[in-house]
Amino acid sequence: MKTDARVRYTKQVLKNTLLGLLEKKPINRITVKEVCDIAQINRATFYSHYTDCFDLLEKIENEFMKEYETSLSYIEGLDVRKMVLAIYDMIDNNIELCKVLVFGNTNYSLIKKMISLAHDISIENWKKYLKKAKDCELEMLFTCLSTGLTQAVVEGYQRYEKDDVIAFVNSMVVSSLKPYM
Repeated sequence: MKTDARVRYTKQVLKNTLLGLLEKKPINRITVKEVCDIAQINRATFYSHYTDCFDLLEKIENEFMKEYETSLSYIEGLDVRKMVLAIYDMIDNNIELCKVLVFGNTNYSLIKKMISLAHDISIENWKKYLKKAKDCELEMLFTCLSTGLTQAVVEGYQRYEKDDVIAFVNSMVVSSLKPYM
């Protein structure tokens, strides 16, 4: 079912307003009244879509995570170049959200969710190719690669050339996994 254009507009304005406020202060200091005043939207309209600001933030994060999950489907064997490129595209398409929730986020909650989502997909994929690896080794490899390479993408975004980051991340994955093939 297609969402009415007015509803899409209202939700987008509320999302943008919340993200703008999150640049200045934490979610627990943002009120529905404040969001509605800035967005110039009636509070009843806000409550017809969200229960509170935490609910709005959760919906924003969930939409982002769905896009991220799609990018994980681009993993081909041990080559992660297409996946990293898809992550770059996802960041490009959600730059304002990423500035607030990924790049500027000191508690890393969204990054932790991203790593958690990638866990099962990565481990199952690696088991197909890494016949010599024990389960505990796969877990340790995932921990090292996921946290380190996520940081490489986050820190490297707009700092290094995209192709350089993609090549680096892929070479780190391939070289780290090679002993287990």
